[in-house]
Amino acid sequence: MNKIKKIFLCLIIAAAGCSILSAQESAGEHDIPEKGFTISPYFNIGTQITLNLASKQTSAPTPVNFYIGGGAIIPLTEMITLEPHLDFWMMYYLFDGKDALPAEVEHRTATTLCFMLDVPVGFNFKSGNHTFTPGAGLGLLMRFAILSNGVKPDDTGITGTAKGDNEKIGEWFWSNMRFVYPEIFFSWDYKVSDFMRAGLTAKIYFPIGQLFSGNGLDGMIFNVTSRFVF
Repeated sequence: MNKIKKIFLCLIIAAAGCSILSAQESAGEHDIPEKGFTISPYFNIGTQITLNLASKQTSAPTPVNFYIGGGAIIPLTEMITLEPHLDFWMMYYLFDGKDALPAEVEHRTATTLCFMLDVPVGFNFKSGNHTFTPGAGLGLLMRFAILSNGVKPDDTGITGTAKGDNEKIGEWFWSNMRFVYPEIFFSWDYKVSDFMRAGLTAKIYFPIGQLFSGNGLDGMIFNVTSRFVF
């Protein structure tokens, strides 16, 4: 990752931190009762689809992955919440000479550790024990490629070696804004008890880098999550 990318990453993380601090300040400004300003942590587990429009002759079908994560619900007002969180999953990738593409296990070069740092804002509508929350935000998809188990650095690759392919995959992840993913979401939570809510969240992440590169919606992410709020 070059110096500019590191600076950009630091700015986004700093912005997330500032958002959390502003949430606390905003709470004081709007005189939210102490009880209503409780920051609620949550745990989530779900399934997601990463749209793959590349030729299936060189790449895998659109992959389906399981992921886990967690975050917090921070009230800004009685209606508006900030919901920062981090999700994690893994995928296989190969390099075709131009792009990093999802790969089937028998054709993989890299095992990719994927972290989605997300800072969405939600608008909460309550009805009895139900809470409905549409919203939008910005995701930062951090992907780190390592050689897959059983793949040796000097194995044959598009660049000459598997090690070279793996390096190209890593570079591709961080080039042309491919790590920036705006999102929209909708959540439903049900109050199970005074100490827990449970529900579902559906999200769509838009691949800004792929759009700018002329690849359309390739890389768009759809997910459905079960979450437990405490």
